[in-house]
Amino acid sequence: MRTLPFRIDRQNAAPLYRQIYDRFRDAFRSGSLRPGDHAPSSRSLASELGVARGTVEEAYALLAAEGYLRRDGRRGSIISPELSAYPRAIAATPAPADTLSGNNAAHPNKTSPFQLGVPALDEFPRKLWSRLTARQACGFGKEDMMYPDLCGYWPLRDAIAQYLALSRGIHCALDNVIITNGYQSGLDLALQVLLKAGDEVWLEDPGYFRAQQAVLNSTAQLVPLRVDEAGLRVEDGVAQARDARLAIVTPSHHSPTCVAMSLPRRLALLSWASTAGSWIIEDDYDGEFHYSGKKLPALKSLDTDGRVLYAGSFSKTLFPSLRLGYLVAPDALLADLVQTIQFRNAGAATLPQAITAQFMIEGHFTRHLKRMRNLYARRRSALAEALGAVFPDTFNIQLTGGGMNIIARLPTHIRDTVLVERAAVHGIALYALSTHALSDRGDNALIFGFTNVPEENAGPLAQQLKNILT
Repeated sequence: MRTLPFRIDRQNAAPLYRQIYDRFRDAFRSGSLRPGDHAPSSRSLASELGVARGTVEEAYALLAAEGYLRRDGRRGSIISPELSAYPRAIAATPAPADTLSGNNAAHPNKTSPFQLGVPALDEFPRKLWSRLTARQACGFGKEDMMYPDLCGYWPLRDAIAQYLALSRGIHCALDNVIITNGYQSGLDLALQVLLKAGDEVWLEDPGYFRAQQAVLNSTAQLVPLRVDEAGLRVEDGVAQARDARLAIVTPSHHSPTCVAMSLPRRLALLSWASTAGSWIIEDDYDGEFHYSGKKLPALKSLDTDGRVLYAGSFSKTLFPSLRLGYLVAPDALLADLVQTIQFRNAGAATLPQAITAQFMIEGHFTRHLKRMRNLYARRRSALAEALGAVFPDTFNIQLTGGGMNIIARLPTHIRDTVLVERAAVHGIALYALSTHALSDRGDNALIFGFTNVPEENAGPLAQQLKNILT
């Protein structure tokens, strides 16, 4: 196995998986890697580079889809022997143009039909948003052009506080709400304030790859904890790392399986944090999208000891390029958080905050969420029914109470990563649940986003997928 002659550049704007992909291609073209050479396992390369295993898997899937890598289960990955007959500069094979998903190469921001974590952009009220934008821009005064409030535009913070009290049972003061540039920004801010070298952090396994990567990029120690049908196994965390400094959880709908953390588990988690003097970051990225059964209140609403930082994002409720999120922080952390913001980015831009605040104040936000809940319930049912009908012996689909994903579990003889690679050759992005695992116990399943699959497209897409995968 050859030692790969590269490192990633965290100052580079390119995504980490793309940097890994590009350096593999460069190494092959330069002769550092030759046909038949073994590539390191995704786990060992992730450890070497200090990134999440899912990041390496994403790069490997793209390399395999384009023919650079041949993946052979437990025997690992090798540089494809067939490449020996090709010249050094090998052009990527374009995806077929006649697929329903289209070819995203020429349009990097185009939504793939099964894209994860992206709201129904086709149903967003763009005309209304444009009118609000024009109105706010026309009224943008000289004072609005100064440096923003470090904690955010106060009308937006006030609107968020009122919304959370009514919708999520969280009663907080305006001063406890901090506007961030999306969830990732809020998470990085919290980690910088809370963690020091060697601190242990509980993380869901499987879990959200960006949270995994954020902890791996820090000097803290990651503690993977299994997630079952009742959510994070708190008792495992207490047994393995009772004195952990922090737990990062998605209790409303676990990312990515969408199971809800049970009330006993929530209470046990809060009890642990209170006893250990530890902190909890609650990522409530899609808590509003619940379709059946009783929706449990936010974990933060049960926090009587001030141990939970509640993180929300408008990426899932409005649209990702808005780049706005928020933290609801306990009083004990406010001063440190504000001081850190002052030296990091001096706050979020005012105009997008003002538009979002007006969208909420005029009642458009709650109406939009209600409409999306109804739409997502229909789209989820349509896609689950179509996948079940087309793949009756391959996909085992059991819908949870909410979320933005569908999990299709597979028989043991069919690997999720293999299907992901096969679909990628045809320009369709699928997602493997096993690559979200931090341990060797990764579940074997495909993850489908359904929010951007109109009901009338569910059947044709499922049939197209069958033609590709079988």
